[in-house]
Amino acid sequence: MDERLAHIRANEKMSHVAIYTNEKLYQSNTWLRKPIKTVQDICPLFNGYDKLQVLDLGCGIGRNCIYIAEKYKNINCTVECVDLLEVAIEKLRQNAKEHNVSSHIIGIVKSIEEYDISVNAFDFIMAISALEHIDTEQSFIKKLFEIKNGLRKDGIVCLVINSDIKEINLDTQENLDAQFEVNLSTEKIQEYLNDIFSGWNILKYSVSKQEYDIPRDSIISHLYTKVVTYVARKCK
Repeated sequence: MDERLAHIRANEKMSHVAIYTNEKLYQSNTWLRKPIKTVQDICPLFNGYDKLQVLDLGCGIGRNCIYIAEKYKNINCTVECVDLLEVAIEKLRQNAKEHNVSSHIIGIVKSIEEYDISVNAFDFIMAISALEHIDTEQSFIKKLFEIKNGLRKDGIVCLVINSDIKEINLDTQENLDAQFEVNLSTEKIQEYLNDIFSGWNILKYSVSKQEYDIPRDSIISHLYTKVVTYVARKCK
């Protein structure tokens, strides 16, 4: 692992562990307070299924996957949940137990680039603010192809990807190296999605500007990003 990647992942661990340790799922004033609206909107598309196989890449402590497991706990629903941080998977398992969905959740401690997606295995694959944390752009592209091949016919992909990320020191206004492994332009991400998922039925595509503060080492960084949301259904 090169020095920059190691530094980014150390910062990532620091900021996430602080939240995972101090905040409770669905009872927080942070982003953990509820699943993202896009996932909530997608779920009714699976009504009527008697078996549902889901993959959550970069699952954290279960913000989105616990919601799905609860919603479909009365059918044969399995959610594979992948995260780099051991503390995230430990907390995920605790949350699954508290929400009575342990039998539906499989927690896997592994980086997204190291996790191999089985072919034709899933009805729904989501990666929410996760693919930008893959180690390289080449791994990013490879994972998109794995997602494509991992979905069954009529399967749905849901991606939320930060793009054009900029960070500044909140105190000095100095430009900082954005602490994301992959920082692509919005246009480049759109190009990859259009190419790799060509012919798919696009259910949602949007780009929204966001900004927020985030702790970095001994400073507070102010982060600017364009968030790409992409939802599509495999037609064949």
